[in-house]
Amino acid sequence: MSDLADLTATELLDAYAAGTATPSEAVDACLARIEATDSAVNAVITLLADRSRAQAADSDARWRAGTARPLEGIPFGLKDIVATEGIRTTGGSALYRDWVPQADAVLASRLSTAGGVLVAKLATFEFACGGAVNKTFGPTRNPWDHRRTTGGSSSGSGAAVALGQVPLAIGTDTGGSIRIPSAFCGITGIKATYGRVPRHGVMGLSWTMDHAGPMTRSVADAALMLDVIAGPDPLDPTTLPAPESPFAAAVGGDVAGLRVARDRGFLEADMHPDIAASYEASLRELAGLGVEIVDVELPTFDLAAVAGWWIIYAEMLSLHEGHVTGIEDRDEMGASLLGAAPFVSAADYLRALRLRPVFQRELAQAMAGCAALVTPGMTALPPFIAPEMTSDLGDREVPWLDAACRVSVPFNLTGSPALVVPSGEVGGLPTSLQFVGHPRDEATLFALGGAYQAATTHHLRRPALSGAV
Repeated sequence: MSDLADLTATELLDAYAAGTATPSEAVDACLARIEATDSAVNAVITLLADRSRAQAADSDARWRAGTARPLEGIPFGLKDIVATEGIRTTGGSALYRDWVPQADAVLASRLSTAGGVLVAKLATFEFACGGAVNKTFGPTRNPWDHRRTTGGSSSGSGAAVALGQVPLAIGTDTGGSIRIPSAFCGITGIKATYGRVPRHGVMGLSWTMDHAGPMTRSVADAALMLDVIAGPDPLDPTTLPAPESPFAAAVGGDVAGLRVARDRGFLEADMHPDIAASYEASLRELAGLGVEIVDVELPTFDLAAVAGWWIIYAEMLSLHEGHVTGIEDRDEMGASLLGAAPFVSAADYLRALRLRPVFQRELAQAMAGCAALVTPGMTALPPFIAPEMTSDLGDREVPWLDAACRVSVPFNLTGSPALVVPSGEVGGLPTSLQFVGHPRDEATLFALGGAYQAATTHHLRRPALSGAV
């Protein structure tokens, strides 16, 4: 049998059902993988070895008794801004280094109630808005090239899933923080429709832009995980009703004949030439599934990115104003973002909020008659880790967030569901596609992503395992 740490959650569940593996064996395999690899990548903040082994033993008994739950015995990790009862939740910050919540976040509770086994709390940029060089816990390194970043802010989740430390992890996404590390680490990640996943108990950054969701090694696993964590929550008034059908049922759906839009304007305008070539190749693969790719225009989406940042800055200041006095204890990049926030005026913030429905309508009109929109999942390769990271666009270097967030922030503003899947490689590093859906239509994204992964092997590539930087 393959190392259980290399199996997806779906494969593990099949193995448990067949009696060829147990949750205890899977958890031990994940713990061994963490021990073998984490000194190189620094994905784990808090390891829960004894606790996870005890939970796995309980899952063993449930499988023997025939009472297994949807995620029974599946190891998972949580970005360390997700509250966990009795387990420290640091936010990646010295300010919360020893904070121990008294209750689980709702999504953490749903994963545990479904039988998931929490193995580790995973690294994050400080408060989900700092930089790659975390002042308190150190940088998380990309498993494909330890000199490079995983992206963020769900840095540990991206590295941990890519390496097989856990098959499932939770990330959060305010301007791309699920999708950027998923793209940089060669895994699958979904930012579902705004409100699809409850955020009570998750440290906030920007309440009208924040999302939480799955980071996995396959589309099937992302759908499985979203089925568990999605649904209304009385503690979060922004949450949506439960979907009519399970998301997992959409994986494997026929996509032949679907029309998928692409915007050759702002969303594709600034890419490294090698990334652009990989993107075109992946679109040819997509067309090979019988999908029709049609050109559309999003003429003001450059302004959507600006409006999104105005909202993030203003709401971040509102939530983190109490940390301004401790700014010297913050990461340099986190401090600079918070320091810039007061320069967004109330008029700017309100103007951005008024513009949000304008961009939502523009996107809906462009996607009319189309099942989804496709974009590159990234515009440049993961940058090298440095206090002030830059991205290489071929003819120039730009601040890394300018490149990384170009195709992500607009869809936090619109609240659209967006799925990132691996789509190729450039120089030994993964590249990716992003599928953007209509509001509340994650099912079509899972059908498209699932069909793409059934027809290609990009998502099966794994980084080399190494225990040293």
